[in-house]
Amino acid sequence: MATRQEETYPITRVTLTIPKPYDTVLSRLQSSIKTFPAEGLSILNHASTLSSFEAAVDSMLGPHEFMQFGAIDHGRWTGLYGVHAGRRSVRLIFGNPEIAITMIRHDYQSGLWVPVEALLVEREDGRGTDVVYVKPSTYIMRDKGNVLLREAAEALDGKLERLWDFVSEEEEVE
Repeated sequence: MATRQEETYPITRVTLTIPKPYDTVLSRLQSSIKTFPAEGLSILNHASTLSSFEAAVDSMLGPHEFMQFGAIDHGRWTGLYGVHAGRRSVRLIFGNPEIAITMIRHDYQSGLWVPVEALLVEREDGRGTDVVYVKPSTYIMRDKGNVLLREAAEALDGKLERLWDFVSEEEEVE
């Protein structure tokens, strides 16, 4: 018979409001997290050595060391139900296996939380975009005493913050 264990612990959900149009925010984010068709990502499944896997990963990383694993365009289908008709929203799944392993090696169950996810939502008033995500360290750190896991998870927090800083910064005009 299966046994069930439930844990409850606090997480930190962040809503970052960027005063830029949805298309601009999405474009800026995707310029930093390389996007590949499914067949492109399949190269990760065919690597037979650590060096070939790392070479494949490195070739697929964007400037902020993330790659996109998937996207769900909620804006495309929610209007069919009369919900937020015309409002755009996409859930992006992105990460880096070389970052993920820094946490998984200390707690295999942290694999549930990597790669990370973010929801981009066009604001109702049309004045910007909300980026909603959960601060990774707050859901990865179920074992508060695991110092090495905490350090790795907080490093991921920092990388994610730098990505959001890039996405929200003003672009230089020449």
